[in-house]
Amino acid sequence: MSAIGSVATPRVGIIGLGSIGHTHIDAWQANGITPVAFADAVPATLEATIARNGGAGFDDGAKLIQSGTLDIVSICTPPVFHKELAIAAAEAGVAVLCEKPLARTLADAEAIADAVRRTSTLFTVGFCHRFQPEIEKLKAMIDGGELGDVMTFRNRFAGLMANAHETWFGNPAIAGGGALADTSVHSIDLFRYLIGDPDGVYAFLSTRETEHGPKLQVDDTAVLTLKTPQGVLGVIEASWRTPPGEWTVTIYGTRGTAIVDYKEMTLRKQDGDGTWQDVPVESGSRFDREFAHFLNCWRGEDSPRVTVEDGVATNRILEAAYACEPAFQTSLT
Repeated sequence: MSAIGSVATPRVGIIGLGSIGHTHIDAWQANGITPVAFADAVPATLEATIARNGGAGFDDGAKLIQSGTLDIVSICTPPVFHKELAIAAAEAGVAVLCEKPLARTLADAEAIADAVRRTSTLFTVGFCHRFQPEIEKLKAMIDGGELGDVMTFRNRFAGLMANAHETWFGNPAIAGGGALADTSVHSIDLFRYLIGDPDGVYAFLSTRETEHGPKLQVDDTAVLTLKTPQGVLGVIEASWRTPPGEWTVTIYGTRGTAIVDYKEMTLRKQDGDGTWQDVPVESGSRFDREFAHFLNCWRGEDSPRVTVEDGVATNRILEAAYACEPAFQTSLT
C-alpha cells in the first residue's frame, strides 16, 4: 500500500479551513502533529490560520497536493470538491483523511474509490462517531449479546442551523443535499457499523419556511428508514429546525435497551425488567482517537477501521434515500 510512512512524524496538510478544518488542526495537534501547510480559497481565512499555527499557505488545494511537501492531507472542503482533491492526492501518493460525505454524488464517490484501489493509497473517511467511546462500548454490548437480538435502531441528530440558507450547506450543487446528506451521513454509517448493511431504504424529506428561516433548496428535515436482510429495522431522524436539539442513538433488543446521549455524553442500559443503569465508559475525544488510529495506520501498525468502501456504501444509501423524493433528487442532478 502506498502512502504509508516509515518515520514517526508525517508532514500533514489541511485543505479547507472552516470549522471542521480547525477541528482537524486541533486533532492533529492533540496527537503531536503540527500541520505544515494549509489551503483555502479565502485569503483572510488562510492568513489567520497561518498566523495562529505557522506553516505554508496555498490558495488552492490541488497546488498544495502537487507541492510535494505532504505525507498526509485532511480534505475538509465542501463535498463538491472532494472528488478532484481525493483523486489528486491518491495519484500523488499522499494519504488521505477525507471528511464526510465521501462525495457529493455516488458517481463521484465511486470515482474516488477507483483511484484509491488503483493506487493502493491509505484512505479513510471522517466517520468519527465510530471512535466515540460510548459508541464503541455500545457495539461491544451488541456483539456480546447483552441486549439479546437487536430489533430496532433509532437515531436522532437534530437541532438548529438557523443560517443554513446563508451557507453552502443549503446549496445542493455544493453540498449534495441537506440535513440528510450532512447530518444523517453519520447516522447511516452508525447503522452500518452497529447493525449491518441494509437492503431496504426509504426516506421522507421536507423543507418549510419557519420562524428559524426560509424554505431551502435542500431538505431541512428528514426521516430515513432502513431494514437489514435479517429483519432489523432502523429509524434515522434529522432536522436543522428543531431547537434545542437531540443527539441520541438507541438500540432496542430482546433483552433490553441501550441509549447513547450525546448531550450528557452517557451510555445507559435498561434491562428487560425496566431497571436503568449507567454503563461506565472511559472518556475521550472521538476526533483525537480517530486521528490516533489513522496515524497508526500510516505507520503500518494497524488497518483502517473506516475505508473508502464505507464512504461509497453511505453515498449509495443517500442516493437511494433522495430518490424517494423526486423534487429533492431533481435538485441534486
